[in-house]
Amino acid sequence: MAAKVGRSNFFYCVRLTNPAIRTQIQDALDWMVDKEPKFANFCYTPEMIHVTLCEVCLQNDDDITRASEALEKAETILRENLPSSLLTIKGISTFQNLIMIADVAYEDDFRHFAEVLKTQLKESGVQVVERHDFHPHVTILKVNTMKARKAKVGKINSWLYVNLKDKFFGKQSVDSVHLCKMGYERREDGFYNTPAEIIFRTNH
Repeated sequence: MAAKVGRSNFFYCVRLTNPAIRTQIQDALDWMVDKEPKFANFCYTPEMIHVTLCEVCLQNDDDITRASEALEKAETILRENLPSSLLTIKGISTFQNLIMIADVAYEDDFRHFAEVLKTQLKESGVQVVERHDFHPHVTILKVNTMKARKAKVGKINSWLYVNLKDKFFGKQSVDSVHLCKMGYERREDGFYNTPAEIIFRTNH
């Protein structure tokens, strides 16, 4: 009988470092908040935006150490499979009008890169949580949190982003992979707490 998979509480991701993308997404959020101020406290900051590669369940310090070491161990093979294509960030949509995302168009080499990472993690004993099909996206606004429910902000109305459905935000290369802790804790630079990360290059 297969072991029960726990709830995801960490994730591996590609951080969006292209200044143009960050600016364009912030401008879009500012425009929407101007129309619906109640969403102001539920927007992602430019420093937080990323594309998730996979989620994992790390239940204790040993699990976190294992996941960190697994990423470090995988660096060589990840470099060998680093996508040459760019991620295209274009358009806005939602998941059930509760999570607003910027859509990501990607090539097969990015999907392969994500699969290589997951394979390496599993081989190192990291518990990868796979409850959804692979659907790269950039979360920019969330109202499905306990905080949002307490504030009774309600769902995101489609009229709020109808003019942004085809908005082009920019292109991003895969510059890095970060192991991030879910939640509200942030590093000094505004990004998630990261027990481990690999920086492949500093261009976009």
